[in-house]
Amino acid sequence: MSAPFSLHLVGSSGRLQRFMHQLPTAVLLVNQSGSIVEVNEQLLRVTGYSRDQLIKQPISTILPYQGSMEQLYEELLQREEESGANVEVEWRDQQGKSRKTPVMILVQQAENPLYLVHFYQLAKETDQVLSQRLLTKLTYDTSLGLFILDEHSRIIEASQTACKLLGMERLNVINKHVDHVFSGIPEPHRLIKKELLEGVKLQNVATSWTNDNQRFELIVDANTLQDESGKTVGAFILFKDITNLRSFEQKIERNERLAMIGQIAAGTAHEIRNPLTSIKGFLQMFLKSFTDSGMDREKTYTEIMLTEINRINSLVSEFLLLSKPRDIQYAMVDLNTVFEEIMPIVESQAILYGIDVRFPSRGKLPMVVGDTELLKQVFINICKNGIEAMGEQGTLQISHHLDQDGDKMSIDIHDTGPGVPLYIIDKIFDPFFTTKEEGTGLGLSVCQKIIHDIGGQIRVSSKGYGTTFHIMLPYL
Repeated sequence: MSAPFSLHLVGSSGRLQRFMHQLPTAVLLVNQSGSIVEVNEQLLRVTGYSRDQLIKQPISTILPYQGSMEQLYEELLQREEESGANVEVEWRDQQGKSRKTPVMILVQQAENPLYLVHFYQLAKETDQVLSQRLLTKLTYDTSLGLFILDEHSRIIEASQTACKLLGMERLNVINKHVDHVFSGIPEPHRLIKKELLEGVKLQNVATSWTNDNQRFELIVDANTLQDESGKTVGAFILFKDITNLRSFEQKIERNERLAMIGQIAAGTAHEIRNPLTSIKGFLQMFLKSFTDSGMDREKTYTEIMLTEINRINSLVSEFLLLSKPRDIQYAMVDLNTVFEEIMPIVESQAILYGIDVRFPSRGKLPMVVGDTELLKQVFINICKNGIEAMGEQGTLQISHHLDQDGDKMSIDIHDTGPGVPLYIIDKIFDPFFTTKEEGTGLGLSVCQKIIHDIGGQIRVSSKGYGTTFHIMLPYL
């Protein structure tokens, strides 16, 4: 028989215990009488026991062997020599279920020897099963977005939710380089950045992403993956879609702002309009007199004043619309008819600016639930904003898509203007916020209120080469 294989460690048994806790596989430490002295984390994870359930218990709790530790050690050595291979033994988990796994026992030669029982494949196999189950769960069954990159920036794994964010099929993403997946999109605007492999770590970072159909609000975590030597071999990025939560928070904030505006409007609109009516009446009398007398210069000044009075009246009307509930006439609305009626207005405005209007969805729009006149107001306002943003050339495109996971459809109005800077994109629906020299800052606030009151949503996305408004409405 071969001589026993001994593990000589200088110092106390504490050194041996520290060593076993660094091992990646299941290990336990047993004294000469067969009582368990210490276990490592991997063994607890595999067997289902807690540490308190094993310490000072006989080794037979896990290994159904009735002899002494010395007898078990000698028996395994003999079987190894006879077979020339690793020896398998039976083990039991906390549920009492028995299985087999290769085992190696090392002994510390001392006055009171300790036996290191090493289940050197057990944890590895079990961890692989659990890891694979977790990856499968993340890939198919959760709401988390997951991308895993290899060291060459190829996407080697992507969850269904992540692919939905991209607006792509999973088969068209797996094993593709990020440059191919995001071709045409500048690096700073990509959902996945190659700099992740350089050690850039993200934790609970709020960001937004827009594919061709929808804008998402996300919370992002990302980090690198290393091998045993510490070399970076890949990276992962996790997303949580908080679009609905963010929309809910914004709606609460918006309602609070509108409530304050409502209080101001209710108290001041009447007081503003009464003197305006008197001023407008006298100016109209002056205009008639100046016209009859041929006083052209005075007539011009009066016309300018009347124009400004009408502008103030229009501002007060929008102010009141924001503050008080609108009597919405809910009905089935044929969007094809709505757009046929407003397109002459939009196209005439576009001609003045030299803008090309494209409407590939003409005649293909579904029926929605809403108010016809209010929807016309929204679409005209947003189309005119897009035309004005482009200046003297560009394309305004009106299209639509259906939300396959819900009951809404989206009218997408896209312009090829300079886009909305990221630092103001979240403010454009705020009352009185405007980038126009003569704007009131109420147009988009009114549009948002109309769409929300109908039960829809309105979002904006801009990637630096144009702006798209997504107007989502309940459809049948």
